[in-house]
Amino acid sequence: MKFTTLIPLRFNDGRKVSLEQISRIIDELAARFNGCSDEGITKGQWLDPKDSRLYRDESRRITVVCDNAQLREAERAVIKIGQELGQHAMYFEVRDYDGVQFLKVPEPRKRRKR
Repeated sequence: MKFTTLIPLRFNDGRKVSLEQISRIIDELAARFNGCSDEGITKGQWLDPKDSRLYRDESRRITVVCDNAQLREAERAVIKIGQELGQHAMYFEVRDYDGVQFLKVPEPRKRRKR
């Protein structure tokens, strides 16, 4: 499967998240899931359903490809990031749950002569 999350560059109160903290979060994802792709900065907006406040965010878009069995682990990892950064919600997109696979290719069998 492939999952994507957005790591906010600012806390909800407007303070910047340090580059060191963002780098550590990305490094932890890479270690936990054997790699990730940092797809750069993306801009977005989110309307908090609790108080109708509009947040305009810049975030780092991070994508991870891992085994389907790691879906719950991926959800927990993203929730932990959200807790660390004091977020109300975290973007979490799962793609190719049944589509991306790593197939082992066996050696071709030798043909027997008749």
